[in-house]
Amino acid sequence: MRTFKPFIEAKGGRLADYTARMAETLVRRRAEIAVRAARVEAELSIKARSEFLANMNHELRTPLNAIIGFATMLRDSEEYGIGPDQRQNYSEYILQSADLLLGHINTILEVASLESGGIEVNDGALNASEILGEAIDRAKIRADAAGVEIIRRDGLADLSAWGDAARFSQSTDHLLNTAIKLSDEGGKIYVKVTKVDQGWIELAVRDEGDGFTKAELTEALDAFSHSNRGLDRSFSGPGVGYAVAKTFIELQGGRFSIESRKGQGTLAKISLPPVKAERSRVQETERRIEIKAEKKNDAA
Repeated sequence: MRTFKPFIEAKGGRLADYTARMAETLVRRRAEIAVRAARVEAELSIKARSEFLANMNHELRTPLNAIIGFATMLRDSEEYGIGPDQRQNYSEYILQSADLLLGHINTILEVASLESGGIEVNDGALNASEILGEAIDRAKIRADAAGVEIIRRDGLADLSAWGDAARFSQSTDHLLNTAIKLSDEGGKIYVKVTKVDQGWIELAVRDEGDGFTKAELTEALDAFSHSNRGLDRSFSGPGVGYAVAKTFIELQGGRFSIESRKGQGTLAKISLPPVKAERSRVQETERRIEIKAEKKNDAA
């Protein structure tokens, strides 16, 4: 009687060998694809950072050149025949340029900290209304230079929230400075801080600029992208302000939202939860409502 056992065993051995070779090939191919993907991602990341640094190079040189130029003219005021009024104007230009330069340097340091994961968050109670007022005062020099008016539309009441006061302040600065950047001369920026759902504190900044498409907004929230290359005011790109503000707020457990339409401006909002004592009361109230609902269902 003929037996097929040797044939089956031989065939099974070849099949197992083939399967092993295929598995090895698949593993090798997956590793090669992963390496290529990582290389492409790294190259794109390097390219994006190069573009970011190139743009920031322009941003840094512009105010620095203004500072050097006007300071030189003040030093040689007799040679140039500069009067008291001109000295005052040139001094203002120097202060405005220095403020702009400091803002750019802070942005670079913040982005570097975000990329390295070196951001620390120190939670505590903060006064959102007071922080907004201070941010408006800081932004006034830049707004005046751009011919833009900042209008506050809340009741100036003290509104407490839970978060990192320094990071919330930086986020507010970024929203205001970005709104100024996006506004045309004679434009208005409307700001307010209010209490919204479940005691959360919301700070809103709305400009009357050109606005963005959905794709441009997505790009604007990438810290190393610009919806328009170059950061000169003739280009309406938002820079990295929205991206940094979003990251800072979300690190605190807060919320960031943005709405924009072409030709209708942009509305950016950041919000933080209420202070811990109030949050406990809200959670306790919600729990009691849940218990009552459960008892009512059980009785039914």
